[in-house]
Amino acid sequence: MADTMKRARRGAAALGLLLGAGGCAMGGGAASGADMLGGLAAGRGAATGQAQRPGLGGMQDLMARQKLQMEMMNNPDLPAWHAQREKMALALGDRVFDKPFDAVFDGLTVAVATLGARVQNMERGSGYLAAAIPALEPARAQALQDAALREYAAGRGYPPSVFEGSAPFGMDVRMDGMMQRQSAGMTISLLRQGRAQTKVKLRFDNVYYPEQVAEYYKRVWAAVDRQMFLDRGLD
Repeated sequence: MADTMKRARRGAAALGLLLGAGGCAMGGGAASGADMLGGLAAGRGAATGQAQRPGLGGMQDLMARQKLQMEMMNNPDLPAWHAQREKMALALGDRVFDKPFDAVFDGLTVAVATLGARVQNMERGSGYLAAAIPALEPARAQALQDAALREYAAGRGYPPSVFEGSAPFGMDVRMDGMMQRQSAGMTISLLRQGRAQTKVKLRFDNVYYPEQVAEYYKRVWAAVDRQMFLDRGLD
């Protein structure tokens, strides 16, 4: 059984290399995942004399998963996602507080610590703070991860069947949440706009899925507002 599994894995890898080389030789460039895999599916249906169901098949799904994983590693963003994040930064990323610079900076520092986000760099003089992104509840984090994966695959032209059933040979497509959290972060910049007014700019790095970015904006600003309210009671 183990030898059979090993031979299947080697066959899938070899077939993937051959297809990649063939695509470059015939078309002068790499074919898209949907085009390459769609052609395989059509050929399989013609060979068996049966109508091909929408999506792919066992080995084709395996190859699609492998190609999808490589695409996510090399380019985890989508043009539509980038455009959405740009709009969100304008709508949700900037806030103005009617408080002195030092009071806002102190409140932000406490709010970030309350979220459990590890501070990586902090400069009061320039009003700059960099920290890790806060952790979400496991169920919420998994839901966002699954939604991002499916939307990314659709945006790259992969059929829904790539996620159907259990993955062959133990191969599964997942974004590594821990690795993503380690590479992602948030930056906070403060700008003095008078003796009693401070502008705050909040941005997130290496967080690509717009729904996830929106979730972080909501969590961070809620923590900041809560801390500003508590500090007002102490003034």
